[in-house]
Amino acid sequence: MFGLGSLLFGDETRAHRQETGGGRGAAGRAVTPELASGLQAGTLVATAMGWRPVEAIARGDLVLTFDRGMQKVTRITKAIAWSEAVSEAVSEARQIPRAAWPLHVPAGALGNAAPMTLLPDQAVMLESDTAEVLYGDPFALVTGADLDGFRGIARVPPRGAVEAVMLHFEQDEVVFAGEGALAHCAADRMMSIEALLAGDMREGYRCLDAGEAAFLIECLEDEDSVDGGGWTAAHGTEAYAAAFA
Repeated sequence: MFGLGSLLFGDETRAHRQETGGGRGAAGRAVTPELASGLQAGTLVATAMGWRPVEAIARGDLVLTFDRGMQKVTRITKAIAWSEAVSEAVSEARQIPRAAWPLHVPAGALGNAAPMTLLPDQAVMLESDTAEVLYGDPFALVTGADLDGFRGIARVPPRGAVEAVMLHFEQDEVVFAGEGALAHCAADRMMSIEALLAGDMREGYRCLDAGEAAFLIECLEDEDSVDGGGWTAAHGTEAYAAAFA
């Protein structure tokens, strides 16, 4: 799950797009369909103060992470993925490529206790014995786009202005979002060759490529069919409760 490519490059391109913005739509209205990463505003994230909307989290707040417990948010990036004016009209909404549409995630599909919306380039973590057999780790990161059609997850056309929020930490982290799903958050800084040679080997997460993800999801669908679709456990909620037990 950890890879040199992630250490060297992380999510620099995605973060850069979020900070600098994207193109312009019809009549000069702001549209950034390439902005497809981050957590949509309204998504609940586990913090030291309980489940809070991601847009309400501030720099310096403590957020519960999967590997390292409570960690301090060092930076926050926010941007509007597309404007309300464009997405109100069906004909104009078609200007936004389907590949940039968000995905509706039913409750339980990713361990989330409540339905949530996932942006297509946002990486989330899946847990399975199959992942361990295939990739040597029971936890694997895949993008939202790779999950289209899995466990009822489906693309939905954008409705209204959508704000994407990226939380950054000192290191790559995975946070509890949507009351149980596990979402990847990029480190606040990118690793340089000099830092690596100097021994500054911070761990970074590697996201499965499209082919790897497709094969893993196919295997998980087979598992679901055998288990009768028993995949609704909100493991993140349990982990969050255990952190304060």
